[in-house]
Amino acid sequence: MQKDFHFYVTYALARKAGCSAPDATTIAWANEYTDRQTKEDIYEVQTQCPKIDRWDDPQIQFTVLVPFHFIPGDDEKWPWKTTRNSPRAQMLTRAAEESQDLYRLGIMLHALQDTFSHEGFSGWREDKNSCYPWYYLKSLIPNVGHAEMLALPDMVDRVWRDPRTNKTVNNRIRALAAAKATFKSLVRARGNNANTTMPPSLERQLRRIFNLQNYDARKRELRKLSGNPKIDYAKTDKRIGKDKKKKAAFVRAASAHLSAAVRTFEGLPRTPPS
Repeated sequence: MQKDFHFYVTYALARKAGCSAPDATTIAWANEYTDRQTKEDIYEVQTQCPKIDRWDDPQIQFTVLVPFHFIPGDDEKWPWKTTRNSPRAQMLTRAAEESQDLYRLGIMLHALQDTFSHEGFSGWREDKNSCYPWYYLKSLIPNVGHAEMLALPDMVDRVWRDPRTNKTVNNRIRALAAAKATFKSLVRARGNNANTTMPPSLERQLRRIFNLQNYDARKRELRKLSGNPKIDYAKTDKRIGKDKKKKAAFVRAASAHLSAAVRTFEGLPRTPPS
C-alpha cells in the first residue's frame, strides 16, 4: 500500500471507528511511518529498507521485510508466502489491540494492510517471487517480495496481471478488503463491543474512492471522508516525527511488534529459502 491508504485511509477509518482526532492521527502516522523508519535507531530497530540492493541481506529480510511488510501466511506448500489476514496476522493484530499502544496498533495495521497488497509474495529472496525470470530484471533486482513488479501491487486503483500465474489482480478489491479488516481492528481496539462490520454507506464511499485513478484526488476525497479536510501527512510528520519522545515511543512499539512477530515464526523453516 502507499501513503493514500496507510495514512489517509487509516485516519479516516479511525475517525469512523470512534477514535478521537489526536488518537486517529497517532495511529495513522505510525502506520505510514513504518515505511519511513529506514535507519536503525534506539534498540537498533528499523522498519523499512529503501535500498533494493540491501534486500539481499538475510538480516534485512528477517527483521525488516518479513515482520513489517510480508507476514507469513497459511500456505503449507509455501510457508513464508504472505496471505491476506492470515491467522498469524490476526494473532499479531490482537496483540497490538490489547497493548493499548497507539503506535504499535498503527505499525501492526501497516503490516496487516500489506498482507492484502503483498499477497502471494514472501519477504525472503526466493525464486517463487520472480515474475520475470527470463528478463534482465533478474540480474538487477533481487527476487524479494514484489520487487520485480515495482510499486504496482501497492497502488490501490490498479488492475494488473501476475506473470507467475497469468491471473488478473484487482487492487481495488484488495484495498476494500484491507479497509474492512482495518476498520474491524480499530473498533475492537476501542474495546466498546461495538459492531465491527463496516457500514454499507462507508463501504460504498471507499469503493468509489478506490476507483479514482488520480492519486491526489483519492487523498482529497479521503480527507473529506475523515471529516478533516486539512489532515496532511507532511505536517503531521513534522509535529510527531520530530518529537524525540514520540519518535522513541514509535521505536519501542516497533521493537515490541518485532519480538511478537518473530515468536510467531516458530515452526517455519529456520534457514533462508533458496
